[in-house]
Amino acid sequence: MSALDQLRNELRRKFPGAHAEAWRLQEEGERFARFTDLEAFRPGTISEVVPARGLSGFGLLIAALLGEPDRAAEFPELALVDGGDGFDPESFSAAACSKVLWVRCGSALEMLKAGELMVRDGTLSTVLLDAAGLDLRQLRALPASAWWRLKQGAEQSGSRLIVLSPAQVVPCASLRLALTADLTLADFSEPRPVLLNRLQARPERLRHAT
Repeated sequence: MSALDQLRNELRRKFPGAHAEAWRLQEEGERFARFTDLEAFRPGTISEVVPARGLSGFGLLIAALLGEPDRAAEFPELALVDGGDGFDPESFSAAACSKVLWVRCGSALEMLKAGELMVRDGTLSTVLLDAAGLDLRQLRALPASAWWRLKQGAEQSGSRLIVLSPAQVVPCASLRLALTADLTLADFSEPRPVLLNRLQARPERLRHAT
Protein backbone atom coordinates (compact mmCIF):
# COMPACT_ATOMS: atom_id res chain seq x y z
CA MET A 1 0.00 0.00 0.00
CA SER A 2 1.36 3.40 -0.99
CA ALA A 3 1.89 6.25 1.49
CA LEU A 4 -0.98 8.14 -0.15
CA ASP A 5 -3.37 5.21 0.30
CA GLN A 6 -2.30 4.89 3.95
CA LEU A 7 -3.02 8.58 4.52
CA ARG A 8 -6.46 8.27 2.90
CA ASN A 9 -7.34 5.26 5.05
CA GLU A 10 -6.23 7.11 8.21
CA LEU A 11 -8.38 10.14 7.32
CA ARG A 12 -11.38 7.91 6.63
CA ARG A 13 -10.90 6.15 9.98
CA LYS A 14 -10.71 9.42 11.92
CA PHE A 15 -13.43 11.28 10.01
CA PRO A 16 -15.92 8.65 8.78
CA GLY A 17 -18.82 11.08 8.43
CA ALA A 18 -16.93 13.40 6.13
CA HIS A 19 -15.91 10.55 3.87
CA ALA A 20 -19.10 8.48 3.87
CA GLU A 21 -20.46 10.09 0.70
CA ALA A 22 -17.12 9.74 -1.08
CA TRP A 23 -16.97 6.06 -0.16
CA ARG A 24 -20.48 5.51 -1.47
CA LEU A 25 -19.75 7.20 -4.79
CA GLN A 26 -16.45 5.35 -5.15
CA GLU A 27 -18.09 2.00 -4.44
CA GLU A 28 -20.93 2.72 -6.83
CA GLY A 29 -18.48 3.93 -9.46
CA GLU A 30 -16.67 0.62 -9.25
CA ARG A 31 -19.93 -1.28 -9.35
CA PHE A 32 -21.06 0.64 -12.42
CA ALA A 33 -17.99 -0.31 -14.35
CA ARG A 34 -20.40 -3.17 -15.18
CA PHE A 35 -23.58 -1.14 -15.28
CA THR A 36 -24.86 -3.06 -18.32
CA ASP A 37 -25.43 -6.00 -15.99
CA LEU A 38 -28.83 -5.89 -14.27
CA GLU A 39 -27.18 -7.01 -11.04
CA ALA A 40 -25.59 -3.55 -10.81
CA PHE A 41 -29.04 -2.15 -9.93
CA ARG A 42 -30.23 -2.99 -6.43
CA PRO A 43 -33.52 -4.89 -6.02
CA GLY A 44 -36.26 -3.19 -4.02
CA THR A 45 -35.21 0.31 -5.08
CA ILE A 46 -35.74 2.89 -7.81
CA SER A 47 -32.73 3.79 -9.93
CA GLU A 48 -32.87 6.75 -12.32
CA VAL A 49 -30.72 6.97 -15.46
CA VAL A 50 -30.36 10.37 -17.11
CA PRO A 51 -28.21 11.59 -20.03
CA ALA A 52 -24.94 13.21 -18.99
CA ARG A 53 -24.84 15.27 -22.18
CA GLY A 54 -25.77 15.02 -25.83
CA LEU A 55 -27.47 11.85 -26.99
CA SER A 56 -28.77 9.75 -24.12
CA GLY A 57 -27.58 6.29 -25.13
CA PHE A 58 -30.75 4.77 -23.62
CA GLY A 59 -31.29 2.57 -26.66
CA LEU A 60 -27.80 1.18 -26.27
CA LEU A 61 -28.36 0.53 -22.57
CA ILE A 62 -31.53 -1.43 -23.35
CA ALA A 63 -29.62 -3.36 -26.02
CA ALA A 64 -26.88 -4.15 -23.51
CA LEU A 65 -29.39 -5.39 -20.91
CA LEU A 66 -31.10 -7.63 -23.48
CA GLY A 67 -27.79 -8.89 -24.85
CA GLU A 68 -27.44 -11.25 -27.78
CA PRO A 69 -28.64 -14.61 -26.44
CA ASP A 70 -28.14 -17.79 -28.47
CA ARG A 71 -31.62 -19.08 -27.75
CA ALA A 72 -35.04 -17.73 -26.87
CA ALA A 73 -35.98 -17.35 -23.22
CA GLU A 74 -38.77 -19.60 -21.93
CA PHE A 75 -40.26 -16.67 -20.01
CA PRO A 76 -39.60 -12.90 -20.12
CA GLU A 77 -36.89 -11.72 -17.74
CA LEU A 78 -37.77 -8.04 -17.57
CA ALA A 79 -40.66 -5.70 -18.30
CA LEU A 80 -40.10 -2.69 -20.55
CA VAL A 81 -42.77 -0.06 -19.89
CA ASP A 82 -42.31 2.06 -22.99
CA GLY A 83 -43.67 5.51 -22.16
CA GLY A 84 -43.08 7.07 -25.56
CA ASP A 85 -43.65 3.91 -27.62
CA GLY A 86 -40.12 4.15 -28.97
CA PHE A 87 -38.83 0.58 -28.62
CA ASP A 88 -38.01 -1.01 -31.99
CA PRO A 89 -38.19 -4.81 -31.70
CA GLU A 90 -37.14 -5.23 -35.33
CA SER A 91 -33.65 -4.01 -34.43
CA PHE A 92 -33.20 -6.96 -32.06
CA SER A 93 -33.05 -10.69 -32.59
CA ALA A 94 -36.05 -12.84 -31.76
CA ALA A 95 -34.05 -14.43 -28.92
CA ALA A 96 -33.34 -11.01 -27.38
CA CYS A 97 -36.98 -9.94 -27.70
CA SER A 98 -38.08 -13.11 -25.93
CA LYS A 99 -36.43 -11.79 -22.75
CA VAL A 100 -38.67 -8.72 -22.53
CA LEU A 101 -42.35 -8.10 -21.84
CA TRP A 102 -43.06 -4.94 -23.85
CA VAL A 103 -45.75 -2.66 -22.43
CA ARG A 104 -46.55 0.17 -24.87
CA CYS A 105 -47.79 3.50 -23.50
CA GLY A 106 -48.68 6.86 -24.93
CA SER A 107 -48.22 9.22 -22.00
CA ALA A 108 -46.30 9.73 -18.78
CA LEU A 109 -49.34 8.91 -16.68
CA GLU A 110 -49.99 5.65 -18.56
CA MET A 111 -46.33 4.70 -18.09
CA LEU A 112 -46.49 5.35 -14.37
CA LYS A 113 -49.72 3.40 -13.89
CA ALA A 114 -48.41 0.45 -15.90
CA GLY A 115 -45.13 0.53 -13.99
CA GLU A 116 -46.93 0.46 -10.66
CA LEU A 117 -48.99 -2.55 -11.76
CA MET A 118 -45.89 -4.42 -12.92
CA VAL A 119 -43.92 -3.61 -9.76
CA ARG A 120 -46.69 -4.56 -7.36
CA ASP A 121 -47.37 -7.78 -9.27
CA GLY A 122 -43.76 -8.80 -8.73
CA THR A 123 -43.79 -11.53 -11.38
CA LEU A 124 -40.79 -10.03 -13.16
CA SER A 125 -37.89 -8.96 -10.95
CA THR A 126 -36.86 -6.07 -13.22
CA VAL A 127 -39.10 -3.27 -14.49
CA LEU A 128 -37.68 -0.70 -16.90
CA LEU A 129 -39.60 2.57 -17.34
CA ASP A 130 -38.46 4.21 -20.57
CA ALA A 131 -39.52 7.85 -20.45
CA ALA A 132 -37.00 9.03 -23.06
CA GLY A 133 -39.62 9.78 -25.72
CA LEU A 134 -41.95 11.70 -23.41
CA ASP A 135 -42.38 15.45 -23.11
CA LEU A 136 -40.39 16.61 -20.10
CA ARG A 137 -43.29 18.84 -19.06
CA GLN A 138 -45.49 15.74 -18.75
CA LEU A 139 -42.93 14.05 -16.54
CA ARG A 140 -42.45 17.06 -14.29
CA ALA A 141 -46.21 17.42 -13.92
CA LEU A 142 -46.48 13.96 -12.34
CA PRO A 143 -47.15 14.18 -8.59
CA ALA A 144 -44.28 13.23 -6.31
CA SER A 145 -46.67 10.90 -4.46
CA ALA A 146 -46.88 8.71 -7.57
CA TRP A 147 -43.14 8.11 -7.52
CA TRP A 148 -43.23 7.37 -3.80
CA ARG A 149 -45.95 4.75 -4.41
CA LEU A 150 -43.66 3.17 -6.98
CA LYS A 151 -40.83 3.16 -4.47
CA GLN A 152 -43.05 1.53 -1.86
CA GLY A 153 -44.20 -1.08 -4.37
CA ALA A 154 -40.60 -1.90 -5.32
CA GLU A 155 -39.64 -2.27 -1.67
CA GLN A 156 -42.57 -4.59 -0.97
CA SER A 157 -42.10 -6.82 -4.01
CA GLY A 158 -38.30 -6.63 -4.16
CA SER A 159 -38.50 -5.53 -7.77
CA ARG A 160 -35.60 -3.79 -9.44
CA LEU A 161 -37.06 -0.58 -10.93
CA ILE A 162 -35.00 1.44 -13.43
CA VAL A 163 -36.31 4.74 -14.84
CA LEU A 164 -34.75 6.10 -18.06
CA SER A 165 -35.54 9.80 -18.05
CA PRO A 166 -34.47 12.81 -20.15
CA ALA A 167 -33.84 14.74 -16.90
CA GLN A 168 -33.97 14.27 -13.14
CA VAL A 169 -37.63 13.72 -12.25
CA VAL A 170 -37.65 10.91 -9.65
CA PRO A 171 -37.59 12.49 -6.17
CA CYS A 172 -37.08 9.21 -4.33
CA ALA A 173 -34.39 7.55 -6.45
CA SER A 174 -31.90 5.52 -4.45
CA LEU A 175 -29.39 5.87 -7.25
CA ARG A 176 -29.02 8.34 -10.09
CA LEU A 177 -26.76 7.41 -12.96
CA ALA A 178 -25.54 9.78 -15.70
CA LEU A 179 -25.13 7.98 -19.01
CA THR A 180 -23.02 9.06 -21.94
CA ALA A 181 -21.44 7.58 -25.02
CA ASP A 182 -20.08 10.77 -26.64
CA LEU A 183 -21.87 9.85 -29.85
CA THR A 184 -23.00 11.88 -32.82
CA LEU A 185 -25.65 10.89 -35.33
CA ALA A 186 -22.88 9.82 -37.72
CA ASP A 187 -21.73 7.18 -35.21
CA PHE A 188 -24.94 5.18 -35.53
CA SER A 189 -23.69 3.62 -38.74
CA GLU A 190 -21.21 1.72 -36.57
CA PRO A 191 -22.05 -1.84 -35.42
CA ARG A 192 -23.85 -1.99 -32.07
CA PRO A 193 -20.99 -3.83 -30.25
CA VAL A 194 -18.65 -0.96 -31.16
CA LEU A 195 -21.09 1.61 -29.78
CA LEU A 196 -21.68 -0.40 -26.60
CA ASN A 197 -17.97 -0.22 -25.82
CA ARG A 198 -18.23 3.57 -25.78
CA LEU A 199 -21.13 3.66 -23.36
CA GLN A 200 -20.15 5.02 -19.95
CA ALA A 201 -21.98 5.78 -16.73
CA ARG A 202 -21.22 7.57 -13.49
CA PRO A 203 -23.24 7.79 -10.25
CA GLU A 204 -24.42 11.25 -9.24
CA ARG A 205 -24.97 12.71 -5.80
CA LEU A 206 -28.53 12.56 -4.53
CA ARG A 207 -30.06 15.51 -2.75
CA HIS A 208 -33.54 14.24 -1.99
CA ALA A 209 -33.30 10.43 -2.10
CA THR A 210 -33.78 8.34 0.99
